[in-house]
Amino acid sequence: MTPIEFLQSLLKINRPAAILIMTGLGVVAAGAVAVSWMGGGQNVLTLAIYVLGLGLIATVLTFVVSNPLMKTVLGWMFIAAFGAILFCAFDSVVQITGRTPSPPCWRTILEEPPRVCEARFENGQQGNSFAVSSNAPDPSPTPTDPVGQVTGVAGTPVAEEPVIVGGPASAPPLIHLQFTPPVTRATSRDIARDLADNGWDVAGGDQGGEEVARGPSKTQIRYYSADYAENARWLARDLSARLDGAEVLVNDFSQAGLIARPNLLEIWLTPPAP
Repeated sequence: MTPIEFLQSLLKINRPAAILIMTGLGVVAAGAVAVSWMGGGQNVLTLAIYVLGLGLIATVLTFVVSNPLMKTVLGWMFIAAFGAILFCAFDSVVQITGRTPSPPCWRTILEEPPRVCEARFENGQQGNSFAVSSNAPDPSPTPTDPVGQVTGVAGTPVAEEPVIVGGPASAPPLIHLQFTPPVTRATSRDIARDLADNGWDVAGGDQGGEEVARGPSKTQIRYYSADYAENARWLARDLSARLDGAEVLVNDFSQAGLIARPNLLEIWLTPPAP
């Protein structure tokens, strides 16, 4: 009787034992080939760990598939986990509980801890973020208006109209204003009015914008399209002038994976540092 005929007979007599023997022979053969390729040592140990791990996973899956109760339990576990993930993603956007990280940090939760991500955003360490002060010299050429004409001297915002940089920005920027206590609505309303006097379109500015319970640690401008980076910088200069020259962060959210209007610029007002 040849080895093949023996295995065929064993499959008919005791199928589980035959499968176990054939699997063992396959593992031994694969190990021999691997040793000849990899030369032994640590590489072989790593391969053995992988083989054992895959074998364990295959064993568990075989048991689950053959056990109706385990299939039901595992199915409900997957449903519960998927529901929890969906709720956390929704809560990240609307902040019902206030305990989940913001959407950019939720999206990268497997890459870095949420606290590290949140601190990076708050400190302006995201993308092409930078600090702007009205007291600092202008770092770029003279801005131009939408039709390409010079609007003023470099570093001096024009009072009659916003400094809107020509080029790919196809629509005027729309400003949303948020503030966190102890900044008052009256203060926010005054700032919105001054920015509107400079020509900026501040949505809900007559109401002082939106009061939020949770915000960044530093006053900042957020933009969501690289086409509006210069607009954000000039808005930050105007805001800094209104805040007596205090630095304002310009925070790049264009690569954060958020869904937002490309011409949206957000102002986040926070209490001044002591």
